[in-house]
Amino acid sequence: MKLLSLMILIVQVGFAQDHKHHGQKMKSEKKEMNHSAHAHGVENKQFNKVLSEYESLHQAFFDEKLEKTKTQAKSVSAAISEIKDPEILKLLTYTQKKLTELQNSTDLDKSKEAMNVVSQGILNVLEKHAPNKHYARYYCPMVKKYWIQNIKDSEKVMNPYASTSMPHCGSKK
Repeated sequence: MKLLSLMILIVQVGFAQDHKHHGQKMKSEKKEMNHSAHAHGVENKQFNKVLSEYESLHQAFFDEKLEKTKTQAKSVSAAISEIKDPEILKLLTYTQKKLTELQNSTDLDKSKEAMNVVSQGILNVLEKHAPNKHYARYYCPMVKKYWIQNIKDSEKVMNPYASTSMPHCGSKK
């Protein structure tokens, strides 16, 4: 019986050592993550221009200025058009359609619906193809909408959908 207990103990220690080694190997593999799928070069610079123009669009919505939202929607659309990566452009096709709607809108509240779609399209690219640590996803559970904010400049919530009633409602996701 003692021999059996000793053998079980030895086997358990062996498995524990192997598991520890496997854990260390997994950690080192994570450090060597392949970022070739992300556009860190020219495409990321082009997408950063989209993000910069989006910031101004976000501010126009926060300020509730319809004419400014129309102008900025055109600027965001133009910045997207400068992207050369066909995969990213394809992902932003519907976003471009919604930006055109924003440019032609006469109703700020209806524009906010399109802004939500624009935000989600740009978020998709930001999070999966052109990461930028200075921008983050925000969400307001009251209006059930997403947007992007530059967290380098400020982490204060600036809700573009309810800026008069709940300007700081929402959280970083």
